[in-house]
Amino acid sequence: MRCYMINLFEIFDEASQKLQQSLQFAGFKHETIVMDDDGFLPDNVMTPYQFFANYKRNDDDKPAFFNEVQVPPLWEIKGNYNHAEIIDNGNVRGRIFYREYFKNRIVSFVEWFDTKDRLRSVDFYNKDGFKFAETVYDLNKKPILKTYVDRQGKEVLYENFVTKDIILDWQGQSHFFASKQDFISFYLDQIDVDTSTVFINSLATPFFVLYQSNHMLNAVLFWQEQSHSNVPGNMKLLLDKETLNSKVIIPDSAEFEAITSNVEAQYRPFISQLGYLYDYQKPNNYNKQVLNLTNSDDLPNLEEIIRQCEDYEFHIGAITEMSAKLMSLGKYDNVKLYPTITQAKIDQLFQTCDVYLDINKGGEIVNAIERAMLHNQLILAYDETAHRRSFIAKKNITKQDEPQQLIDILNEIANEPSVFKERVIAQQEQNNRIEETTFKNVITNALNH
Repeated sequence: MRCYMINLFEIFDEASQKLQQSLQFAGFKHETIVMDDDGFLPDNVMTPYQFFANYKRNDDDKPAFFNEVQVPPLWEIKGNYNHAEIIDNGNVRGRIFYREYFKNRIVSFVEWFDTKDRLRSVDFYNKDGFKFAETVYDLNKKPILKTYVDRQGKEVLYENFVTKDIILDWQGQSHFFASKQDFISFYLDQIDVDTSTVFINSLATPFFVLYQSNHMLNAVLFWQEQSHSNVPGNMKLLLDKETLNSKVIIPDSAEFEAITSNVEAQYRPFISQLGYLYDYQKPNNYNKQVLNLTNSDDLPNLEEIIRQCEDYEFHIGAITEMSAKLMSLGKYDNVKLYPTITQAKIDQLFQTCDVYLDINKGGEIVNAIERAMLHNQLILAYDETAHRRSFIAKKNITKQDEPQQLIDILNEIANEPSVFKERVIAQQEQNNRIEETTFKNVITNALNH
C-alpha cells in the first residue's frame, strides 16, 4: 500500500519517538523511516538496513541474554545488573552493555578490547537476538568502518567513517555512494512510498536528502533541538528553497520564542509552535501514595522523608533483592517494600500511586520516569539524581542537601489538592502537552499553505 507522506528521521531517540507517537495519536499514521538502525526499533518502523538485508522476523525470535554472547573457550562472562564483563585469565577483554528501558540484562552491544586494553571493535545486537552490525576502531579509538550483515552473516552494507562513503551489496550488484544522503536517496527510490510530503526532525542527513531532491514537494521540519538563540542556517535554507513548500514546527515553547525572536521577519510566518500528544494512562487522583523503583539502596534522606510525611504511604520496589539498609525501612508503618518485584506489581503501583520520588542514585530501571509521567504521577526529584529531567517540571526539583524542601512540598500538597494539581499541570507544561484538535489543525495548516 502506498503512503502519501513519510517521517524521515536520522535516529529513533526519545524526541523522535515522542513526535511519532504524537502524529499517530492525531491520525497521521504514515510510514516512519529511520536511517540508523539500533536493532531495537518498533516493528512499524522501516530502515534501509532491514530492506537491503531482506530482513524477516521468525516467530521464535527473542533478544539475547547477556550470557548468550559467544566468547572464546575458557573465557568467562561475569554480569551484574548494570553491565557484564568478558574475562580472559583475569583480564577484561570485553564489556556487554544492556538495552536501556528494556527487559532485564538484554544485550544491546558488546565492546571488545585488545591485550593493551584498547577498544578495537563493537558488536551490535538486535531484539531478535543476533549480531547484525560491527564497528571497527583504529588505535586512537576512532571508528573507521561499520559493517552490516543479514541473518545468515553475509555482509550487506559497509559504511566508511573516514571517507564518508557507503558500499551496498544488493541483488548481486555492488553499489557505491559518495555520501549518506546519496545512499538514502537511492533507498527511497527503491521502496514503495510517496515522498512528496516529508516530515523531518534533523538538519543533518534528512535535510540534505530533502534539499537535493526534486520530487519532494512539501516539507515540515520539527525542530526538537536547542539553538541557543542562533538560528540554524539550514533552517533558513529549507524555507528559502523555491521548489519546496516548507514549514518549521517547534514543540518547545521556550525554543519557539528563541527562534522567532532571532530570525528575520520574512521567515516568521512559516514557523509555528506545537507541543506533543500523550497517551495518559490515568488521571492524577491526588492521593498520598508514593512510588520509588530502585536497584540501589542509596536514596538520600529517604528515612527522614518517611518520618516527616506520616500522611503518605511509601512503596519502594526493586527488581533485585534488597539490602539490609533498605529492608530496615520496613519498621515504619507507612512503608511497603517489594524486593524482587514482579511486573504485575509494578503495573499496579503505577496505577494506584500519584507521586513518584526520583531520588535514587544509580541507574533508572523499567523506564520508570517516563512511565510515571504517562501515568500522570507527580514526579519529585533531586537536582543531583533526576534521571530524565526533560519529563520533570523545574519547580518539582529540589536540592539533595536540603531535604526539607522536598518534605515541605509533600506536606503542602497533602493538605492542598489545588497546589498538588498546579504542580501536575506544571509537569504537563514542561512536557509541552497540547490538545489533539490544536495539533491536527497546526499540521493541516502547515501542509495546506
